[in-house]
Amino acid sequence: MIKSIHCSKLSRAMACAGSLFFEDLPKEETNEAALEGTAAGEYLERLLTRQELHPNVTHARNGVPFDLDMRFYALDVAVGIRDLLGGSYLGVNCETVIDWQTQSGIAIKGRYDASFTHEKNLYVDDYKYGFGIVEAKENWQLLGYAIGEVIRRNCSFPTIVLRIHQPRAHHEEGTTREWRITYDELIHYKTVIENRMTAIVAGEKSLVTGNQCKYCPAAAACPAFNKAYHRGVDIAHEFLQDTLDEEELSYQLDLVGRVEDLIKTRKSSLEMLAISRIKEGKLITNYGIDQRYGNRTWKSGISPDVIKMMTGKDVTKSEMLSPAQAEKVGVPIEMINTITERKLLGNKLKKLDSSKLADKIFGNPNKEIR
Repeated sequence: MIKSIHCSKLSRAMACAGSLFFEDLPKEETNEAALEGTAAGEYLERLLTRQELHPNVTHARNGVPFDLDMRFYALDVAVGIRDLLGGSYLGVNCETVIDWQTQSGIAIKGRYDASFTHEKNLYVDDYKYGFGIVEAKENWQLLGYAIGEVIRRNCSFPTIVLRIHQPRAHHEEGTTREWRITYDELIHYKTVIENRMTAIVAGEKSLVTGNQCKYCPAAAACPAFNKAYHRGVDIAHEFLQDTLDEEELSYQLDLVGRVEDLIKTRKSSLEMLAISRIKEGKLITNYGIDQRYGNRTWKSGISPDVIKMMTGKDVTKSEMLSPAQAEKVGVPIEMINTITERKLLGNKLKKLDSSKLADKIFGNPNKEIR
């Protein structure tokens, strides 16, 4: 019996109910990027709640250091929120629990990064420090947060603004993307979630492949994903033409790109499974575990002053901001354009139209795999 689903996993549940019912799956290990993202979120929380950051507090609670980039990007997001609110952080809630219960008995749980009201509208923000593009539109994680926040506040709003802050990843719409919906539209999405949870309790276990497979620990054992994987590999071999016209070339590029995603997902899932079994003492022929460590960092509480007192050496450095960082701190863009240059690194193919997907690989997403 599924008792609860976290908002961060809600998109997987909405797309593939069957992924919730796999047993004996390898534990999802926390990687360096995830720890860094948690630390970045903690630093943003400190800025938004005006917590005093003592000079000796150089690391997050999980041990990851607050480096220069982390501080810079979090400050940029915090200033954007402050400016929207007229120069104040008053009324900004951070890391607030918004657990809510569906009619089926399944609880939707979560803790958002930031939320506030502005001009009678509700804002729910999610801070993504990684490079994998995350969209705001129909983002089930944000929808789960927003529904819970409306319930928590016991108030309706004319507009709910769902926002993704992703300062390090390039996106044509900028580092902050938003999706505005009405209160009635939010209630519609709540109904969709309610119906989905009711179906899951009633026995819905369909396996459906899609983007949610990328981070699913069940991918290695999932018959739907394996079927899609083998179908994709087979189709990728269908290069029988000596020459390709432009339309076929475009199709083949789309196809191979999808197959590449499938292979990466399968490799990652198999590696996770192998590591889990080796930790259990099982033998995987030709494979073992090699422990990975990040770069050396100063222990919490170690400041430049401490090092200088102990050694007489100054370990601080002054470095020039990048043009992008200089623009953010107020250097006029016109001046930056006249004194900077961009070296040509070569040509890279860019996908312009992402609307045509290789359905031939994934097949009918509504068909249950038995």
